[in-house]
Amino acid sequence: MALDPNPLGRAIRAARTEEPAGWVELAGSIMSRVRAIVVPSEPILTFTEQGAPARDEQGSETFVSARVVTAALRRLLQEHPTHAPEAIDLRVEESRLNGVDIRLVARYGVELHPLADTLRPQILEIVRGILGPTPDLDLSAIEIEYVDVTRGDPNRT
Repeated sequence: MALDPNPLGRAIRAARTEEPAGWVELAGSIMSRVRAIVVPSEPILTFTEQGAPARDEQGSETFVSARVVTAALRRLLQEHPTHAPEAIDLRVEESRLNGVDIRLVARYGVELHPLADTLRPQILEIVRGILGPTPDLDLSAIEIEYVDVTRGDPNRT
């Protein structure tokens, strides 16, 4: 048998031929921990510009994972040193998003009501950018609750 000139190829073959003792049990343990960490995400219906449920070429409704929406909102809410999200909860009924509940930590000295009034349209814009013009969601469906005030950047404390 000729020696493979590719060192990576040799290393891959060597790794595949040797199975460490206990590997099967370890792999099962790792996967069960991963499954415990990753929480299933709720599907959220998307909409066309006309406000009708979006459909693919086969006519099936199109959905986005709630995780995608939450991650986008978290990025938005972590952009400034004046506030940080403690929790983001999406209210979904029958796969339709009809509300967003945000719990924020704010920096001491920030005017809380004006901050919330500034954030609501930004939150709505993010959601509409992902899901389209969701008919059940407007500014009044976005609730912002302040749960703590801290000195300095709440994203770092």
